[in-house]
Amino acid sequence: MKLHPNRLGLLIGLMLICSVQPVYGLRCGGSIVSKGDTKFQVINKCGEPESIESWQEERIKRDFYYKHDPYRKGEGYREPFLAKEYIRMEEWTYNFGPTTFIRYLLFENSRLKKISDGEKGTY
Repeated sequence: MKLHPNRLGLLIGLMLICSVQPVYGLRCGGSIVSKGDTKFQVINKCGEPESIESWQEERIKRDFYYKHDPYRKGEGYREPFLAKEYIRMEEWTYNFGPTTFIRYLLFENSRLKKISDGEKGTY
């Protein structure tokens, strides 16, 4: 079976579109900032943010501790309990001008967790 050149071009184009993976990052100059980067790495790549908002969140996490069982001849077992943990949150705002969207970077304990877009930037 012979493919018409237009159909072959369409098929190749669809294959290319389907093979492209989404990029979850922020381009700053020649560098890319992505989830998991530290605040230090982001500042080195993008410079200082326009604004920083900080707060602390209290979260409950499930943890375990080792408990000795005197009736099991020296054996122990893990018993679950709930523990509070405090996480330092920061949201950095980058405004790269009116031709791009404002970018919001959310950090948890100095690690980048989320990158999101806002409205169009301004000067």
